[in-house]
Amino acid sequence: MKRIVTRHGRASTLFAALLALAGLAQAQFDAARVVALPEAITRQFPEPATPFTTPAFAPGRQDFTTHAEAHRFLDTLARGSARMTIETVGRSQQGRAMVAVVLTGPRGFDARLPTVMLLAQQHGNEPAGGEAALVLAQSLATERSALLDRVNVVIIPRANPDAAERFARESASGIDVNRDHLLVRTLEVQAITATVLRYSPQVLLDLHEFTVAGRWASKFGAVMRADALLQAATVGNLSTAVQAAQERYLAAARRALEAGGHRVDDYHTSSPDAKDLAVAMGGVNVDTGRNVGGLRNAISLLLETRGIGIGRAHYARRVQSHVLAAMAVIEQAAQEGPGLVQMQREAGLAVGRQACSGSMAVAVRQTEQRRVLNFLDARTGEPRDVDVLWRSSHQLTLERERAWPCGYLIGADQAQAVQRLRALGVEVATVSAGAAQLLWEVEDYVVEAEAAGQRQDARGPIADNQDGIRVLRVQTRPARLAPVPGSFYVTMNQPLAALVSAALEPDSQNSFAANRLLAIDGGQLRRVMQSPPAGSTGQTNP
Repeated sequence: MKRIVTRHGRASTLFAALLALAGLAQAQFDAARVVALPEAITRQFPEPATPFTTPAFAPGRQDFTTHAEAHRFLDTLARGSARMTIETVGRSQQGRAMVAVVLTGPRGFDARLPTVMLLAQQHGNEPAGGEAALVLAQSLATERSALLDRVNVVIIPRANPDAAERFARESASGIDVNRDHLLVRTLEVQAITATVLRYSPQVLLDLHEFTVAGRWASKFGAVMRADALLQAATVGNLSTAVQAAQERYLAAARRALEAGGHRVDDYHTSSPDAKDLAVAMGGVNVDTGRNVGGLRNAISLLLETRGIGIGRAHYARRVQSHVLAAMAVIEQAAQEGPGLVQMQREAGLAVGRQACSGSMAVAVRQTEQRRVLNFLDARTGEPRDVDVLWRSSHQLTLERERAWPCGYLIGADQAQAVQRLRALGVEVATVSAGAAQLLWEVEDYVVEAEAAGQRQDARGPIADNQDGIRVLRVQTRPARLAPVPGSFYVTMNQPLAALVSAALEPDSQNSFAANRLLAIDGGQLRRVMQSPPAGSTGQTNP
């Protein structure tokens, strides 16, 4: 990462050059594709009384903030604030700068205080989160700066800048950035992950927008009534301490939204198939920023506001929803203070202590229930209850489990997988020459069946830009062997152990093996079932 604005806000010549390279083209939003909502619906979503002053709210503006405009706005803020710095954290696939706005107390970043990290516009056609990121930076750098004496805030206002310029969902390479947080293939997620590792946030908040009409109109003749939808990390092997803490933050966000007159519900979505009437909460796979963040032992939340398909309608209100909820989350972290840092540390230690004992979830699924959802009639705007098949992420159904190993042994030629693990922040050691004389208790994977498939979520196939995945059915077989020197050992006695198992257990759709980042044939991946003999592993993360 390269710091490009000083503590006192003086822009460097590099930052000015990046602004010039960003170009002045408008974000490619197509007003002709907007769904026009009847007045009976639009009047139920009044705009806030206090106007915003970020670029998209300039008088007469009909489009959204461009990449260059966002950078200029942030540069101006940084020039006038001793609390704000801007760092380059990477570049997008088309060469656009990705920046992090770092807001701290007068002495700079303080690791003893909790850190809240906000991601905005992982999907480029969901602009309200990106605009709210600018509003939040402005507020924290000025009238709310006193909060920064008790909390650090890191904001990535455009997590997918190429898609934001095209007003599209996926990255330039056709990959859904928000399904790449375990595989870490895109430049965008590599930059996000590096920022997470640098600042070790205790709270992650991911800002998105949801479809207002579309599938809801075709299935139920209705449109969404909620202003905002919320969901925390919902994934197997999640720390119980993190689960409990997440409830406090969800409650704080909900209270702030409802106090501001905004309707709130659990996050939910559905497939585009008009005949599929099931409604699902956000997924339980280890792929999204929300779920990967949870396995980093962080309080990890998704916030979605109404927006997809309705253009500029209710735009200030949508931005306000993000601002209300995000500020409540920041205030909650400031209130909890260093205790929140300690909670995350202890949660990580507890995860590591599970090594060599108990069982882990390899695959989980949502639990089917019935639920009544409240919509608005698409024609009259009247509230309407709809009873639906509800796939709940609050209750996970265990599909497959295995004994929790002491660690994993990876072949010396599997450098790509090891590089990805290290990019995630996982500790990886090299097996020493002395290990050739020592026998390890391991389990080999035996592939019983294999088929071709695609990664899926509640919406259907995930945008992946690759030729499908390996759908594997495996069994394990015990063995004793002397590992090859130069191969790699990944201990499960580390805070990211649950993330390790998600990447390495081969029979899930997001595993490295399923996505051809890791070979498992011929003993290239083994489960280590007893702690390796002393002296058999050498340098960690060389």
